[in-house]
Amino acid sequence: MIPGYFVTIDADECLRLLGEGSIGRVAWASSRGLQVLPVSYTLIGNAVVFTIAEGTILGELTEPVDVAFEVDDLELSTSTGWSVMAQGRTTAFAGDLEALRSLPWVAGHKDVPVAIELGFLAGRSVSADAP
Repeated sequence: MIPGYFVTIDADECLRLLGEGSIGRVAWASSRGLQVLPVSYTLIGNAVVFTIAEGTILGELTEPVDVAFEVDDLELSTSTGWSVMAQGRTTAFAGDLEALRSLPWVAGHKDVPVAIELGFLAGRSVSADAP
């Protein structure tokens, strides 16, 4: 039997894994209570960047808001995976809008870019025992 593991991922590896992802979940204390919503994103430097539609609950993130952002990759057939959680504050994205051309993957106009300036990263890698 090969023993499973539960390993902490360092900040550099967390940032690399965030860079490989495209769908994550943003969480914050909204005006309607706690929200955890999926977004398509890209990593630009040390910021997670995604676009939102005005008039939605995500519109609250155009103002500075403390948020958590989570991305994971789990393989059920092998009982392995990893998860990265970031904490940061939202800000208006002031970078090159061409970098966001692939966003979003959901239909509709979502043309307000938001960035999460990352302040804290934590991650875990896990595997169950294998026969």
